[in-house]
Amino acid sequence: MIKPKITCREATEILLQGEDRSLPLAERLSLRLHQRSCGNCRRFARQVALMRQASARWRKFSED
Repeated sequence: MIKPKITCREATEILLQGEDRSLPLAERLSLRLHQRSCGNCRRFARQVALMRQASARWRKFSED
């Protein structure tokens, strides 16, 4: 079931858990709905994505 309103703390937890596992549809939708109204959580999601990209590039660089 989709939780209609999640907190920023819950959104952060869901976002970070999504790095390690596939999120169920309800969690993905709750996160997306929250991010539509919360600029801080959107910014955090962009920062996490940037760190993921930087880590991948560093791994590739260190392997070469």
